[in-house]
Amino acid sequence: MGKVLIIPGVSVSVVKEVLPQQLAPSGVLGLIGFTGAAAGTYRAASWNRVRELLGDVTAFSLPEARQAIDNGVSELVIVALPATDFAASASLVNADPQKAAIKLKARAGGLWANSLDVVVSERKANNVVVAVDLVIKRRGSDDVLELLRAVAADKLTAALNGLATVALDGAADGLPAAGTYPLAGGKDAAVADYQHALDALREESDVDMVLAAVQDFSKAADVTAIYSSVISHCNNLSGDAKGRIGFGQVGPQWTIAATKEAASNLVSERFVLVAPHGLIGAVAGLVGNLDYFQSPTFKALGGIAPIARGLKVEEQTELLKSNVVPVATERGRGTIVVRGLTTDGDQISVRRVADHAVRTLKMIGDLFIGRLNNADGRGALKQKLIEALLQMQKEGAIVPSTDGKDPAFKVEVYSSQEDFAKGIVRVDMAVRPVRAIDYIYATVLVQV
Repeated sequence: MGKVLIIPGVSVSVVKEVLPQQLAPSGVLGLIGFTGAAAGTYRAASWNRVRELLGDVTAFSLPEARQAIDNGVSELVIVALPATDFAASASLVNADPQKAAIKLKARAGGLWANSLDVVVSERKANNVVVAVDLVIKRRGSDDVLELLRAVAADKLTAALNGLATVALDGAADGLPAAGTYPLAGGKDAAVADYQHALDALREESDVDMVLAAVQDFSKAADVTAIYSSVISHCNNLSGDAKGRIGFGQVGPQWTIAATKEAASNLVSERFVLVAPHGLIGAVAGLVGNLDYFQSPTFKALGGIAPIARGLKVEEQTELLKSNVVPVATERGRGTIVVRGLTTDGDQISVRRVADHAVRTLKMIGDLFIGRLNNADGRGALKQKLIEALLQMQKEGAIVPSTDGKDPAFKVEVYSSQEDFAKGIVRVDMAVRPVRAIDYIYATVLVQV
């Protein structure tokens, strides 16, 4: 109300219209895994930023991060698992038998380093070892990850601590003897560690996708337990209007039968299981790059190596029957997502549209708390919701029924006398998400 006038004149009061904030961008991926940094939560929107925060070793210990960024994810929220008790190590025999061995430890925890060898070659002058060459390579292949040449004893500590994959564990006195030393002992985090990391993601309100980068698939029961925790996390957050979709992948050695059994234990409208192994980061990145109402079906993945063993058509069919998302290479299309489904058989995009509508309702509703004690306030809330839903309809996220008889959305805002006495206003909202058309049935009439 304006100032009360005594002398005739004009008193003006300015009322600011309630203006909803813009929703956070969809496609923010919460990623849990081993990195080169201390345990904690980190944000990055580019690969350079990931390297800066988490170290170059993250390319090996958490390849899902690079895959997701290469496929256009909006942002990564990375929860780094503790590496202290999970990193692989190697003990290099000292060239001087009177001195202690030289110990190396992988810079990040997990099984990824168990497949690496440290190869030491001697350099001699006058038949005396004066330096060594040191190579970090994948066991059984010519894939060299890092190389140190002509490292003298006084430079060994600095050289080893400059490597991206491993670091000196303790002190280095002298030079290592020539030989091949396997890294071993790396292991995956326990189920409880992943559950603790999921708890850390609860406070990140803009995350709408979750991926637990499991490394050990030898125990299907543990993998299922971790993925079940992801599903529970997504379900619980949906109750707070922070709907999320979880992603998982099959094990590298899992058969179709084992995959189908795992999928039967992970049925959820909020979980996506991808086959074959090693592509989950790319699929999550693709989903994050798409508009929330677009389906990943038949969309191409980028930034990935050729699939070692592609899925046969019969295998793709079996996987789809169990609502597992197959990724395959198609001539002329590249590596594509065959069909984007959650493990309950619905389309990923449908769930994302519903989550977007819920987040919109929550964001607008928060602005009207304390303003709904009369019909004008409730009417204003309804109009703001209609504005937001009309925008979703304009984008193509929600659509009328195919016969045009049912609208794309319905909204009602009301309060009974009992509700009013308790300070409650109720909103009933219905939306019809757009669906991807995955099949074309054609009839060809051959005329004579």
